[in-house]
Amino acid sequence: MNGVGGGRLHGRSAATLGIVVVNYRAAADVTELIRSLTLCELGDLSVLLAVVENGDEADDLQTSCELALAAGIKVKIISGHGNVGYAGGNNRGAEWLLAQGADVLWILNPDTRVLPGNLRSVIDLAGAGAVLAATIRPDASPDFGVTSTWTGRNRKSDGSDRRGLSYISGHSTVATAEAWNMVGGLCEDYFLFYEEADLALRCRKLGIATTVLPDLRVTHHEGRSTGASTDLRRKSMITYFHASRSCMIFFRQHYPRRMPVAVAARLAYAGRVLISAGPRPAGAVLRGVVSGLWS
Repeated sequence: MNGVGGGRLHGRSAATLGIVVVNYRAAADVTELIRSLTLCELGDLSVLLAVVENGDEADDLQTSCELALAAGIKVKIISGHGNVGYAGGNNRGAEWLLAQGADVLWILNPDTRVLPGNLRSVIDLAGAGAVLAATIRPDASPDFGVTSTWTGRNRKSDGSDRRGLSYISGHSTVATAEAWNMVGGLCEDYFLFYEEADLALRCRKLGIATTVLPDLRVTHHEGRSTGASTDLRRKSMITYFHASRSCMIFFRQHYPRRMPVAVAARLAYAGRVLISAGPRPAGAVLRGVVSGLWS
């Protein structure tokens, strides 16, 4: 894992960055995310923004678009397709951005904020071939997560933890156009959650490199986009269901021989949820497990 920054690669002096944001009932967050982007130094970097509307807030997003346009960012609201999930939404946004000539794609969640700085390292990344890149947290640690390849449990990481599958956090993932085209985008079998772990495995098989962009700092107001929370009593039904469903799909696709362990871990989790949050959330976990086993 190498940092990209500083000098230009292959003498490249300009590049086009395509940013995709999938919105579902978070228009106010999208506005604040775009506001944070407008405070960054673009230099000779051309920036395109695809806002993919998975809900019914296309009209509310117009204010966000005006902010971006005023900062010299070309914007496209992609709507009318219904809720196609996180992977499906990002794939639709990426398709438009690549058609517009984006050299680099940056997936951002609505509940992220980009801290002021220079986006120049994106120009360097544009000439680096097939590369996936992580941004950094405000404390300067790389923004990675790690998944247990036995239980499916996820936790934050700085990329150095080898006790599981390391992946770039899905709320802020950067990919060169070459890498995105090689891997074929996000797997739409996952409606929500585990897309980044699946992406990490597929990129590894294809030999796509992973790096860190140390001058791109991103904060994440975790859970505001999905209703995820470490407090079992506050976690949304959507999170309980889809995290369990996607966990099962992940093991079916990548670690089928470990399915019994993953299922047992999820059933134990349903028991903890039952005690802490009640029968309805626990039922959502169990429905997700069943759905993931049979989808």
